[in-house]
Amino acid sequence: MESAGLSLYSPLDGNVWSFDVILPGKPAPGPHEDDVSLMNRVSPHFLDAVGQQVVRGRGLTEGDTESSRPVAVVNRAFVKKFFPKEDPIGRHFADTDQEGRAFSEIVGVVADAKYTNPREAAQPMYFRPLSQWQRVKDPVAVAVETQAHYITSMGMHFHGQPQSLEAEVRRALGRVDPNLTVVDLRSLEYQVAGNFSQEHLIALLTSLFGVLSLVLASVGLYGITSYQVNQRTKEIGLRMALGASRRGVLLLVLRGALMQVGLGLGVGIPVALLGGGLMADQLYVVKSYDPLSLGVAVVALLTAAILAGYIPARRAGRTEATRALRFE
Repeated sequence: MESAGLSLYSPLDGNVWSFDVILPGKPAPGPHEDDVSLMNRVSPHFLDAVGQQVVRGRGLTEGDTESSRPVAVVNRAFVKKFFPKEDPIGRHFADTDQEGRAFSEIVGVVADAKYTNPREAAQPMYFRPLSQWQRVKDPVAVAVETQAHYITSMGMHFHGQPQSLEAEVRRALGRVDPNLTVVDLRSLEYQVAGNFSQEHLIALLTSLFGVLSLVLASVGLYGITSYQVNQRTKEIGLRMALGASRRGVLLLVLRGALMQVGLGLGVGIPVALLGGGLMADQLYVVKSYDPLSLGVAVVALLTAAILAGYIPARRAGRTEATRALRFE
């Protein structure tokens, strides 16, 4: 185990808290002002566990206790929004305008991470120690402050894949308090993937329809080309009667089939690129140009055309010239 930490919520788990940010000497933000930032209560090692490295100042430590001065760690997006041209270290802010509010001092800046929508940029966010409380008097604010200290997530970072990890975690928590309940134990990768269930379904359906379309196109191309070659049986017999070789006949038929496929690809590839641009807007991290998919489709269609031309042309080439001339 490298590090472990507690938090009000973890990245992309579907539970976020947000507050208005109040700066000293400035009035509280109005209803139409965008001064909102995400807030999370964490223990000292949580940011290390989820991989948010400190880029300036320091992180939260065991020295940030209830009796010490209120502190906070912010992310880069928070600095960009509220202190774009200033050094944030040592600056103060609050997230409530209730009587008795305490302005927290910014002691560090960490890298951005996405806690809400993975399709959007990281939002401004600040982290308060779980060990510190806001001494406010309003009953509603007291209730909110109390709920903000409920621990719902534990982040763990470890090397390798420990055996019986869930049993070990449950056993360790049981030694702390037998009444603690572990609702779910999952990897961060699994938690992140849960935000893309709709995209996964769309990708699966489009893949299935794409494969089906490719199969139908290949079968149709094979059938049409084979039919056209069969219709040319008399012509093939005449050519062979006049001295054409079987190899020459095969090349003639294949050249005609490939020309048709080439014309089709000349129209289909630009349409596919246009459709890829539309799909890129619907799926996360999907490029409009996928050379591998295009290459597979082109190879499949060329293979179907070659087989469709080769098999009947080879069969027709084995036909006796006099029999082919008596065809129909």
